[in-house]
Amino acid sequence: MQSPEVSRRKMIASIGLLAGTCCSQNTEMIPAAHSASPTTREAKKVPLTFSTYGLPNHTLNQAIEAIADHKYDGIEINVASRSRTATEKLSSTQRTEARSRIKDRGMMVGSLMSHLQPLSSLEQHTKDTGRLKNDCVLARELAPDSPPVIQTVLGGKDWSESRQKCVDRLADWVSIAEEHGVVVAVKPHRGHAMSRPSEAAWLLAQLGHPKFLRMWYDYSHFVFRDIPLKHSLQQSLPVMAGVAVKDAIQEEGRVRFLLPGEAGTIDYKLLSRILREEKFAGPVCVEVSSHVWKRPDYDPKVAMHKSYDVLSSAMDTTNSSDAR
Repeated sequence: MQSPEVSRRKMIASIGLLAGTCCSQNTEMIPAAHSASPTTREAKKVPLTFSTYGLPNHTLNQAIEAIADHKYDGIEINVASRSRTATEKLSSTQRTEARSRIKDRGMMVGSLMSHLQPLSSLEQHTKDTGRLKNDCVLARELAPDSPPVIQTVLGGKDWSESRQKCVDRLADWVSIAEEHGVVVAVKPHRGHAMSRPSEAAWLLAQLGHPKFLRMWYDYSHFVFRDIPLKHSLQQSLPVMAGVAVKDAIQEEGRVRFLLPGEAGTIDYKLLSRILREEKFAGPVCVEVSSHVWKRPDYDPKVAMHKSYDVLSSAMDTTNSSDAR
């Protein structure tokens, strides 16, 4: 008999919970390959994934097996240029094997983590558009019917000075995303030019709310900034493709990131309840910060285990009164 965890993964895969989906009730659905079916919209489960960003020393095959063994529904693959699993480092054979292995383990590819720099030089932006095309090809090869969303930060420092450049350069991304039918999601990041949900919403509005450009939500970048969790979700859900989760703690005016649940500063039950109520079906992805995995005592197995326990418990909460 299959274990409950494996059965849950196969259920999620079979009903098509797609990484590029934003399933807020007040949001226009993304086209067929990126939208949830009616069955998905009724499902109470959302896929819980783990990013290989937190497994810097693992090959892709090793990461797939480790993440599956720790009961996760899917995987985010770090494809940034410095990663061991960078897009250009994955051969055709490796891609085919990874696709087969992910399917055999009953998992999904929730997202690809890229690291593009649209606010850098024009030369860098040109290189990044080439990287984005290659990332889109990889996304299609790994999951042709439901390609993972490609998520990235934008860099820069000053939003007022950078926002028009963001509009102009992300227009190039939109063309690439539309050509390949792959959703690209931009992530507001603490300390970067675009750092708030309202800024991401403004950016997408300026571009005419393109169906293949969305936002990647990570509350650890909003906490301690007078941005309540519920309010941030209200702003984000109409344009959201996925959720990254990790804890944050403030020390001497600086923010340090921790594993989910370690600091107790983020209410994951509330987060999960709101996602369920809004019928959001994109992935919730554990992102282990470099603040954690660069520590000499870091144990990826412990990180995967602890994060799963915290988040699966929060996501399986059915009594909304418990999540207040």
